[in-house]
Amino acid sequence: MHDYAIFGHDRALIGRWLGVTSIIIAGLISQLLLNAYEWTGVEAIGKATVTTALVYFVLHWIFNHQMWKFPFFKIPNLEGEWTIEGKTLKEDGGIKQNWSGKIGIEQTWKDIVIHLKTDNSQSFSQTATLEKQHGLGGWLLSYSYKNDPVTEQCHELNSHKGYCQIEIDKDLKRGDASYFNNNGRRTFGIMKIKKVEND
Repeated sequence: MHDYAIFGHDRALIGRWLGVTSIIIAGLISQLLLNAYEWTGVEAIGKATVTTALVYFVLHWIFNHQMWKFPFFKIPNLEGEWTIEGKTLKEDGGIKQNWSGKIGIEQTWKDIVIHLKTDNSQSFSQTATLEKQHGLGGWLLSYSYKNDPVTEQCHELNSHKGYCQIEIDKDLKRGDASYFNNNGRRTFGIMKIKKVEND
């Protein structure tokens, strides 16, 4: 997984709030331990300490893996599997080739990876950004990737890098994408993606 940017979302502000919350919680826990020592007289409780750094580490882990998904933070959760119906296009806009595949997205608050797999090749994202679309739009996911053919296709296909933009609807269920590849496979095209619903 790698870092990604979310336009309009201030991660530094979240970090400051986590820091303030850590100081408050560490103070409360220390006071509770002191009270417990006074009530019980157990010396081990009186010597126990909880540092702000430890509380911050725990809060950051929880936020990074779970809390960012709360609607309050307005960060889209794209994690999961998506099906693809793709079309490689000709220079005149005609269809050169139809193809299909799947996208698997792993996402936390700080990191993301987009893994696209077809019968002939697979790619992994290297950079990514998320941007809220105004008005009727949903989200724009933009990412660069490196693609490698499967072993059986190495004699016909070359490794290459490319760029993709996916406009995802507000419900985070469907998206329309465009992509292009550079040296190694100079192709471009469009994709329709659909989220696989887990029962």
